[in-house]
Amino acid sequence: MIHYPTIPICIKLIFPFIRDRMAKREPVPQYEFEREGMKKLESTLELMKRSNYSPSLAKAAYLFCSVIDGHHFSNGNKRLAVALLTYFLLINGRDIHVPYIAELQRQMRRVFPRLEWEHIDAFSRAEEYFFYHLALVIADRNQKGNLSFSQEQKMVRTLLRYITR
Repeated sequence: MIHYPTIPICIKLIFPFIRDRMAKREPVPQYEFEREGMKKLESTLELMKRSNYSPSLAKAAYLFCSVIDGHHFSNGNKRLAVALLTYFLLINGRDIHVPYIAELQRQMRRVFPRLEWEHIDAFSRAEEYFFYHLALVIADRNQKGNLSFSQEQKMVRTLLRYITR
């Protein structure tokens, strides 16, 4: 059985986590007070339950790409996508493991050849680099190229297979 994020989980867990842990350099909105964004997010969370997004990594890729590409909120969409993706993977029993930053860089560049790798002093773990760069590349047409939404999801699924067990 697949477990899904919900609006109540977002309000009680995801949004506070983002504000507490992911808003150091740039503030995030009060997601729950942006009505249009909440409607779009609710729609995304429902659509990911469809059987055409199967297995769970396809659902994870859909969720991640939809939140970033959909620009549901005034700010903080990439951080929301990362938090929701991480939550979805973990509640569905996936272990997240990225052994080496250099290997991660190679894998990500294999999938996204235009990837612009950034060194971030605040990061110490390869997983942080993975989620950061995956969100950036999906949000930046210069780095991802002219991929369709389904191609984009396929690329994300490929990388999720690499980092999950």
